[in-house]
Amino acid sequence: MEIPPIKSKKILLSPLNWGLGHVARTIPIIQSLLEKKNEIIVFCNSQQKQFYIQYFPDIKYIQHPDYPFKFKGEGKWVKDTLFQFFPLYKYLKKERKIVDKWIKYLKPDLIISDQRFGFYSSKVRSIIISHQLNLPVSKWTFLVKWWNSKLLLKFDEIWVPDNKNRALSGSLSQGKHQNIHFIGIASRFQGYSEKKPPIKYENLGIVSGPEPYNQQFLTLLIEKLSNSAVKSAIIYPSHLFISKDRVKNIDFFSSILPQEFEKVIYESDTIISRAGYSTLMDLKTLDKKAILIPTPGQAEQEYLSNLHQGNSKWIFVNEKTFKDLEI
Repeated sequence: MEIPPIKSKKILLSPLNWGLGHVARTIPIIQSLLEKKNEIIVFCNSQQKQFYIQYFPDIKYIQHPDYPFKFKGEGKWVKDTLFQFFPLYKYLKKERKIVDKWIKYLKPDLIISDQRFGFYSSKVRSIIISHQLNLPVSKWTFLVKWWNSKLLLKFDEIWVPDNKNRALSGSLSQGKHQNIHFIGIASRFQGYSEKKPPIKYENLGIVSGPEPYNQQFLTLLIEKLSNSAVKSAIIYPSHLFISKDRVKNIDFFSSILPQEFEKVIYESDTIISRAGYSTLMDLKTLDKKAILIPTPGQAEQEYLSNLHQGNSKWIFVNEKTFKDLEI
């Protein structure tokens, strides 16, 4: 991963509250910035802070309100997004005012947003981390695509977490912004140990994504893996409901430390997860086998699934096919 040279600056950074993928992919970026003697102040919610603090216990965190995402869990992402257009638009204006207040108090040199469209300022150089420059939505939903492009133009630069050949992001990262920097794969597992421990789990389910889709995925994994004869594990966010009644052959891990997380991954043969972009970056870095199940109706994950169907280590299936898959 190579980010543009930034040294001895005060930086405000904030990730989108959409699962923990946006948090995870900023880990190596923050590490790189800290190595160049920058001061990082992270704006996030309490769940995100719990994740960050395991890596960066000494940096400053400021509580920051979430985007008002509300999904019905029916796979109708575009419809849900369009119905939230005005609440989101209203929140973006509110977020800009919040940022401007903090700028007066903290006097930063730089702002870095991971997919938060309101976390920028016209008074301070602002960068957005995004691989979604060209949304894969249908023609009748052109409003979503247009709005996405317009919001990206508010930033001075775009950092795309992919290489210049766009091998991982494909046409998603094709954009017309004048300052696009491809910073390479952004995975917290970069530089992981080559020593491979013995395999303990045949399958490791990793739960991520926004509510209620994350709860639905956790239920799906438990139902599938509890009926398997092989040993499996599931890593899931601590706030999700889980019933372990009559569950066999599954070890559960909730909000574990980074070292424990890595250990469980290294000890697992196959990862089972959603097909999110941050997950694909981690899998590529780890060179792991995976069964990837796109979140129903999420166009980006469905696009990525089609793009990488030829990958020899990754299998892409929908939820119905996964239920019938022999594992």
